[in-house]
Amino acid sequence: MELGRVISSLLSLGTKLLPAINEFSLQVPSSSSPAESHQIKTELKELMRLLEQIKATLYDAEERDIRDLSVKLWFKELREVAYNAEDVLDEYNYEILRAQVEEQDASPSDSRKRKQIQDGMLDQIQQIRNKFSEIAKDRVALQLLDEYGPRRRNNDMQIVPTSHFVIESDIIGREREKKELLDLLSFESQDDKIISVVAVVGTGGIGKTTLAQLIYNDHKIRQKFDKFGWVWVSDNFNVQSLTREVVESITRKSCCLANFSALQENISEEIRGKKIFLVLDDVWNESRSHWESFQIPFMSASLVKILVTTRNKHVARIMQTVPTFNLDYMSEQQCWQIFVHYAFGQVIQNTSSNLLEIGKQIVQKCGRLPLAVKSIARILRHESKEESWREILESELWESHASNEIFQHLQISYSRLPTYLKPCFLYCSMFPRDYCYNVEELVKLWIYQGYVQTNGLKSAEKIGSEYAKQLWQRSFFQGDFENKKIKLTLHGMVHDLARSISGHGCYSIEGNILPNFPEELYHLYVRRCIKILDPSPYPSVKISSLRTLIVDCDAENFLRAFDISKAKKVRALQFCFSIYSNSDFHISFVNFKHLRYLSLCKGHFERLPECICSFYNLQNLALDCCPYLCELPKSFGNLISLEELKISQCDKLKVLPMSFCKLTALRKFRLYKCHQLEELPHDMGKLMNLQYLLIYGTRVSSLPPSLNKKMGGLELHVTLECRGIGWLEDFVDLEGTLILSGLSHVSSLKDVHHANLASMHKLQRLILTWSHARSDISEDFDGNVLVLHIAGCDNEKLRIDLDDEEDSEIDARSIIIRLQPHPNLKELHIECYPDLFQTRLEMLPYMH
Repeated sequence: MELGRVISSLLSLGTKLLPAINEFSLQVPSSSSPAESHQIKTELKELMRLLEQIKATLYDAEERDIRDLSVKLWFKELREVAYNAEDVLDEYNYEILRAQVEEQDASPSDSRKRKQIQDGMLDQIQQIRNKFSEIAKDRVALQLLDEYGPRRRNNDMQIVPTSHFVIESDIIGREREKKELLDLLSFESQDDKIISVVAVVGTGGIGKTTLAQLIYNDHKIRQKFDKFGWVWVSDNFNVQSLTREVVESITRKSCCLANFSALQENISEEIRGKKIFLVLDDVWNESRSHWESFQIPFMSASLVKILVTTRNKHVARIMQTVPTFNLDYMSEQQCWQIFVHYAFGQVIQNTSSNLLEIGKQIVQKCGRLPLAVKSIARILRHESKEESWREILESELWESHASNEIFQHLQISYSRLPTYLKPCFLYCSMFPRDYCYNVEELVKLWIYQGYVQTNGLKSAEKIGSEYAKQLWQRSFFQGDFENKKIKLTLHGMVHDLARSISGHGCYSIEGNILPNFPEELYHLYVRRCIKILDPSPYPSVKISSLRTLIVDCDAENFLRAFDISKAKKVRALQFCFSIYSNSDFHISFVNFKHLRYLSLCKGHFERLPECICSFYNLQNLALDCCPYLCELPKSFGNLISLEELKISQCDKLKVLPMSFCKLTALRKFRLYKCHQLEELPHDMGKLMNLQYLLIYGTRVSSLPPSLNKKMGGLELHVTLECRGIGWLEDFVDLEGTLILSGLSHVSSLKDVHHANLASMHKLQRLILTWSHARSDISEDFDGNVLVLHIAGCDNEKLRIDLDDEEDSEIDARSIIIRLQPHPNLKELHIECYPDLFQTRLEMLPYMH
């Protein structure tokens, strides 16, 4: 729920601000500042107390039947005030951060300015609290309390129970799935337990219940088992009630036993020594203890096979005893057969070719979801006009009356989502219908919108990834979540469900002409070229409300049409350019006090504008494929909140600014394919929070010695081209894997000796290779990896330095002896060792 998310964010931000207000007021040399600071804190605490009450009302109201227009207006007013409040508190936090950056250069004028900020903050908080107080009074007048209003999930959803009865002549397809499931249920081995559970998992409307009905009524099942039961479980997994329903289903008699123990004894006696087949349809239970309690009395049977249908993979893992049976979407051919059956019946031969062609396109739009095909076909069966068919084809399906039955099934899944997952799911509707989600990037956007609730025990990234996994487990996302490079999609109907719930707050532009923007526009994604250069038909107020703006191509056309400097509330900006001049670029990026995430791709600008360094709330900056970017601003270190920085494919960037090491909040730094960059800042050890460093494709030949003290908590993925390895003597705390490649290019035994690998007591794996060809060698290992490619010429006759005590040619044996590792080393790999030296490796000193 978006509004609930904003309220939660306000409470979190208020808690963060309380201890910072005193520090800010100390920088204001005024006798009244302590009193004003106390007053601000008092007002802020009162605001937070009021927000807690409103938050409780929101979470209660979301489960109710809210149809009254006055209630909808109340929600709209509350959302506007909540957003304004979030912006006000965020701006004050911005000023606190700015005070920290400017602390060393503070002047009397700065102090007076901070005094004005403090005074303005007090006025704004008082105004917001007054508005929230008025809204809270309206809440009572509208009877938005716990004891009022019917529950939506029992009323508006109109859930229809299922049974095992089915008209098999109406079932099309699923022959293969039926056979596979029958084989799975029929298979028995010597190790089989008494109770065997098969879980069929899939999204709503995909046909899980239909498949279970076919299995339940199949003659093979009827011949194999003695007793049968079908129970529609839904979200009511009350063990006692469920046990009673199983008793009644198996015995076909009413059961009036109220005592749970008597119920379990009843079913245990009823099935003793018999073979039982039971279907539990539409299960949502995620409690392992409830499931274990339910199945105890079934141990008296000789064999129990339970077929479970669920939309949740986690539910399946709790209950199943064999691998999950994942039910996939139907083939397009089967979906067309379903459409023909329900839309045309037996008269397809008299149907016009136009209707047939439109029908095929509608089926394609349904995305192989059988329920969607069936629901729309039933409606069109009574429509003979081509215009009616085209209306469904060309309209947003979620705005069509044809969606009622489909969304009733899908919305059940949404209504049962935990509150914290709902805004994350709805946010996905900002992207196009066929969008492929990069989970890592999506989680970042969730974080910067305030959707991820941190608890101090796990990082926001890990919690956000768990959110995505939970949505996948609940069959909202499709794809292989176990894959390292996770790419997920939303089924078209599931995307339409998100769009229908979020309204037009999340929006995507995919055509060449801008449509009329909706009234409320918070998150906007632009995929295709925007050719309109005259912004007059599109008021800037709709841009000013944006929290997210992602322009995936030809961003310069969009920026020419709209003055995005008016999007002062934006939290996430992502632009993909073709050409963009530095002057225009500078004009566009001002006043983004709330910005958390900025991604610039394919920009043809030479410098980042200095104003970017005043984005004190910025937490993530990505500069991708900016071929003309030659330098970063000198005040780059002013990005006091920057936690992640990625610089890639910026070929003209030669140096990082001296202020880089002031980025004390930086946790992750990715630097790759910047082929002109020659060195890293010497004081990188001052990056006290640095946890992840990735470098490759640069001219950097060594790591700054100051980084050694970070080795214990630094995840390292670094590949360097170097002439020598002697600088490794400063990295005695190096952990993980060290790869020395191209040892045939070594030109100094003294340099090799200085590397002093024998002192690296934490090193776990050492790889020495005389080949220089394996550029992907680091991909073979997990954990910390430092790869050093020693550069040189293969035809060069290599001798040790003149200052070296030995005066002979360098050979492989002399090199490898000087690379003796610490005895703690767990693995040693030696590759491409030259045959011409005829040296027996097992005779080397540290190989014993």
